[in-house]
Amino acid sequence: MTVPADPPRVLRSTALLFLVCVLCFTSDRVRAEILLRRPMPMPVSAPGASSGTPKGRAHIKRSRQINFRNTSYHIMNDGGGYRWDVQYYGSVYRGTDYAYYGGAMYLRINGTNFQSPNYSGWVNKAGDEIELGPWNNKGLQIYRRIKVYKDRPMARWLDVFENPTSAPITLQVQIYSSHSYGITRTTTSSGGGVFGAKDTAFVIRNGRNNSPTTLHVVTSDRAKLRPQVQIASNQIYVKYSLTIPAKKTVILCQFESQNRDASAHQKLMKKFPTRKLLKDLPGSVRAMIVNMNGGGGIGGVDLERSETSDSVLLKSGDPIFGSVKNSAFKVKTLLGELDLPAARIVGMAGGRGRNVRFVLLDGQVISGQLADKVLQVDLNGGGLLRIPYDKIAQWSYRVTAARPNDEKFGGAYVILRTGDRLGFDPKALDIKLLTRHGLVDLDTEGLLELTMDNPGNAVHRAVFLNGSRLGGFLEPRKLRLKLKLGKTVEVSRDMIAQMRFSEEDLPDSTLTRVVLTNGDELFGTLTAGKFKLTTDYGEIEIDPSRVKSMKFRPEDLGRTIVGMWKGSILKGRLGQSQLGFAISPQTVLNIYAGQFVSIECPLPLPPKAARVEVEKLIAQLGAESYEDRQKASKKLLELGKSIMPLLQKHLANSDPEVRQRIEDIIEQFGGSTAPAPKTNRRHLIMERGGVQVEQLLID
Repeated sequence: MTVPADPPRVLRSTALLFLVCVLCFTSDRVRAEILLRRPMPMPVSAPGASSGTPKGRAHIKRSRQINFRNTSYHIMNDGGGYRWDVQYYGSVYRGTDYAYYGGAMYLRINGTNFQSPNYSGWVNKAGDEIELGPWNNKGLQIYRRIKVYKDRPMARWLDVFENPTSAPITLQVQIYSSHSYGITRTTTSSGGGVFGAKDTAFVIRNGRNNSPTTLHVVTSDRAKLRPQVQIASNQIYVKYSLTIPAKKTVILCQFESQNRDASAHQKLMKKFPTRKLLKDLPGSVRAMIVNMNGGGGIGGVDLERSETSDSVLLKSGDPIFGSVKNSAFKVKTLLGELDLPAARIVGMAGGRGRNVRFVLLDGQVISGQLADKVLQVDLNGGGLLRIPYDKIAQWSYRVTAARPNDEKFGGAYVILRTGDRLGFDPKALDIKLLTRHGLVDLDTEGLLELTMDNPGNAVHRAVFLNGSRLGGFLEPRKLRLKLKLGKTVEVSRDMIAQMRFSEEDLPDSTLTRVVLTNGDELFGTLTAGKFKLTTDYGEIEIDPSRVKSMKFRPEDLGRTIVGMWKGSILKGRLGQSQLGFAISPQTVLNIYAGQFVSIECPLPLPPKAARVEVEKLIAQLGAESYEDRQKASKKLLELGKSIMPLLQKHLANSDPEVRQRIEDIIEQFGGSTAPAPKTNRRHLIMERGGVQVEQLLID
């Protein structure tokens, strides 16, 4: 008996044959478009997927559903009028005028592409953000959130990884983009063409003449996790090795922008407003983002604040708005009982058990137990409520100029493992670091931060304002801190998670750079006196001020290649076991030769000669002769971007033409023309080993 053919199967076979024929007789570009737009095989529904909003604050409030069966992509337009056509992978189909043609922002987990269940997604009420997922992979629930900003040419991707299991999960994550027209130019945030260790973003120009340039912001300064970025002829790979702890959520964030004005992208990269663009997210969600430093509320405490009234959020979920009437709050803390005046407080969040956390105006966080029993809230004419603290999840004062929503750096602070964040006087702190170079003094005026928790590394790490990073163990074991709260306390270093001394670093590209075998990177000045080098042609004495670079061979201790300022290359063995190096006048190391990888001075001339030459040329920028002024500008440009710190201190020059020429040179170097802080920098002449050394200080 003959079994009749299944009509749907026959139709599918015919359609497939037709597609193959079309692909064989069409161009590469048309084939790519057919493959990208044709419906893909139906993905398997994720268990538990539903039309309701997933639990947790990391998700959008769902308003309506998107059905990708009816359309290949969902279109949103940003504030600059640029098009974002998002597919059910969470990828961009082509953007405006093929800016992303070939497909961009695909999320791959261990080589497998993310795909939204049932060809569906969800849009929020404002229509500016969609969410796809959950997609089950390796025990994780994975979501993609794509926001298109209505007030600027910008879009944001949040990739949300939720681990409901009782064990940590590690993934190889890749965000992949393909530009079918090829990548003709790449410019990174540091001005180079290759994404490096200090870059946070890059701009791409593709091979299609009328396509916008695209900006890709993949991390930020001081982020917990940095990606590896590979940019080939037409492909971009942003790669992470990502660990999601048990019962935790981790988020990756990436910003994308289209703009026909490439210079606008260049300026945006240098001062990218990460925190402003993440401000719509709750602080607890911002704290989950590992590759961006977007903050997490004030002092790391997320308070939901109103601009019209003081607000109280009950543990039941009910909000109450009015005016908090308590004049002060008694809190039993590790430091004893404290009276916190209302004028110093932003709000309070509940903690574990009876513990609460108070957030102060200067960013301090004080945890403890309340001696008081109730919060008094005036309903503004509707009566006075007395709410027991054990019923309150959090409360906060309204946002005003005196109590802003944005955190501002209030001076040096220490973060304890209890979550407390305490301001202190760094000038009264005497600390040292036990390193493999010995016990060294730490100049708190030159420090950016001390981190006590370093993943995969048990040592503490000192990070200096000039960019130096030095590993070791903080001494003494008990630190005596003079607190802003008016008390002096002793705190065990084991109780400390981090100490912060300054809001931002002040790198100086004129300093000598040292790389050590343990990965430490130091910036400063060689302080050694003259040292001997035994070469194949005899023993010679070398003055460190004449050295431009030194390269070492760890497998052959003491063997080095010395590059001199006048061009000579000398190979030989050091006649001494150590070289002195000053990070700051107070922090001076004696480093064993076998611990060096390289020493390099980035200036085009020896430091003292470079400063003299730059000063002379800047004076010539104000010469009467136009030809002399032009020659001076040209010579300064020829000296290279390493002289930028020397130029920036002259941005306040009284001669407007000198100022303008300096600004033009700095902009050509890709630097900032904002005047340097008046009290940031000074120089000190030190004498060590009979040699005078000029050292940059940070006030």
